[in-house]
Amino acid sequence: MEQNFFEELQQKKLRLIEMANKAAKFGWIDAARKDEIVNKINNDVLTIGVIGQMKCGKSTFLNSFVFEDDILPSATTPMTAALSVITFGEQKKIVAEFYTPDEWEEQKIQAKRSLDEVKGNSLEESKVKAAKELVERSNKLGGNISPYLGKTQEDSLENLIEYVGADGKYVSITKSVKIYYPKEYLKGVEVVDTPGFNDPIVSREERTKEFLNKADVVLLMLYAGRPFDATDRDILFKNVRQCGIGKVIIGINKYDIPYGNGETESQIVDYVKEELTRACRECDDDTLVEIIRQVEPITLSAEMALLSELPMSKVSAKEEYSSAWNRHCDNFSISSQKEMFEWSHLNHLTKAVKEVITKEKIEILLAKPMNAIMAAGNKKKSDIETELSKLQMLISDLEKPDDELDEKLEQLSKASRRLNKKIDGLGDDLDMQFRDIVRKGRNEMEDLVDKTCRELDSEIDGLGLFKDPNTIIPKLDGKLQTLQTRTLKHHVEDLAMQAKSSINREVSEFLNEAEDILMKYLPEMDSQAFIKKIKREIEIEIEDKNVFSFDASPTEDDYGFWDGVYDFLRGASFGAIDLLANAFGHEENIRHMHEVVNEIRAGFDPEPYLNTIYGQKDAIIKKVKASFISELLEPLQKQVEEVKADKSGKEKKLKDAQAKIEQLKKEKETIEKQMESMK
Repeated sequence: MEQNFFEELQQKKLRLIEMANKAAKFGWIDAARKDEIVNKINNDVLTIGVIGQMKCGKSTFLNSFVFEDDILPSATTPMTAALSVITFGEQKKIVAEFYTPDEWEEQKIQAKRSLDEVKGNSLEESKVKAAKELVERSNKLGGNISPYLGKTQEDSLENLIEYVGADGKYVSITKSVKIYYPKEYLKGVEVVDTPGFNDPIVSREERTKEFLNKADVVLLMLYAGRPFDATDRDILFKNVRQCGIGKVIIGINKYDIPYGNGETESQIVDYVKEELTRACRECDDDTLVEIIRQVEPITLSAEMALLSELPMSKVSAKEEYSSAWNRHCDNFSISSQKEMFEWSHLNHLTKAVKEVITKEKIEILLAKPMNAIMAAGNKKKSDIETELSKLQMLISDLEKPDDELDEKLEQLSKASRRLNKKIDGLGDDLDMQFRDIVRKGRNEMEDLVDKTCRELDSEIDGLGLFKDPNTIIPKLDGKLQTLQTRTLKHHVEDLAMQAKSSINREVSEFLNEAEDILMKYLPEMDSQAFIKKIKREIEIEIEDKNVFSFDASPTEDDYGFWDGVYDFLRGASFGAIDLLANAFGHEENIRHMHEVVNEIRAGFDPEPYLNTIYGQKDAIIKKVKASFISELLEPLQKQVEEVKADKSGKEKKLKDAQAKIEQLKKEKETIEKQMESMK
């Protein structure tokens, strides 16, 4: 059985923290920088969202995937299901969040409505049914629930069923539950169970969307007995789309059932892929379709995985587990927990999660701190090499006659003029590259907004005369949500990648030319090592910063502009507009919706945000000037002038420089050993 995925992640984090502590001990970084790196490692949260219908086996899957024990009770009904978040805690406990007084009042009003009043409207019908069930079940609290509303309540894990179980005491008023579990591998991890994803309770659904919006990966669990039916399609193509999720893995749970009836795994998977393809043809969201087309559904049996992880004494003692164990052993001709785990295919799903998260998250979570630590070591080594080079030049200067020192001053002056001219050229080249990126970005982003606006206009124009305009509101808002959370976001990420590539290319060309200048005018200097150091420092600076940085905004008015763009798009929600919703007001409704589209089209202007890229040029030019002029050439000129002026002290300076060289060589050797130990 392979190592628990979360445990493996936690061990990587601990190794990184150990590296940070070593780096501080070695003097590569100070205490403040070490704390910054450690806090980043500890506080960055990995969020995994699990979605799917009731009875698809999510609770069993989570028991196996997260706890390796039967902690979670079976799912409740869709009406009373609460969102659950699993994370690390020193002690096993739960913290339940109850509905607010306003949210509960809304449920009481809904519960008083007649089902006949909403007959035929499935969404309203589900809201009324859910409200009636919640209010009815609240009687378990003795009728007086006001002391609980708007509060949170801490309880022991043993009482979890009272909050999420079908007959739980608090289930009627519980909106969400946070489960704290003392497993080290859950540090920095949130696993979100969303049993109420297709939720008739608006406040719960909003909370679900809030979590899934930040999820690093989402697992959609299907039941192999009826994989990818109409409800699954709604979850994926309606709810997931609204959350702007870009990383989806599909698991087909309980595959052992059709497998035992003669179906092969490939047949089970092929059926789901066919249904996905059919659903994609009916979906007009190109981005989501592309995501789904790349998904390869994975068969698994969460029950088999859990049975392979539980102590055999526990399996034997519980009739339900014992019966399932015997059934699976007969079905797959197996007899051990190792074989049970292999046939469960949980490792296939875990591998898929790891691959997605490694690409999308671990590079940020783990690679950046590690690079920062090693970069600190490399910088210290490079600084020593630069100092050694300067000392070698000092010794050379101390041995030169005055006429050669005068010639060197002239050479340094020429190098300074040439480099300043090249630095100005670098600024011009970056300006030209950034103008192209801003122009291209503005045009392409406006085209993306225009495309969405044309689709919105087309949907509005296609509304039948006697059709309730509110019926297309979710679809219009869904398109707007996709534009906001995925289309524009992904495009900006692409622009940033292009910009970083352009910056690195221009800087590399400049550094090649700068190296030629140094080699010509300072032949005794190790120009190659110096240029390598500067290049590495600039690359790290570019990588660590956002290309479109608000800090670089030329004016205060531009600060946070991109947040304003997103707020503007969110404010244009069709769900917020007031429609007459009757045949006589049809033309007015159409006009009203088109006005919203026109506001989006006319009001969208990304250029002030894109222009913040010019701040990158200022930072790079400042760094280059400091490295070549302020920190290299000017000190060297001063050094030569001091050598010329102080003829009597040459011998002592020569002796001191040679001693310093020996000391630095030992320091360099120590750092090289330290860097080797980091590997």
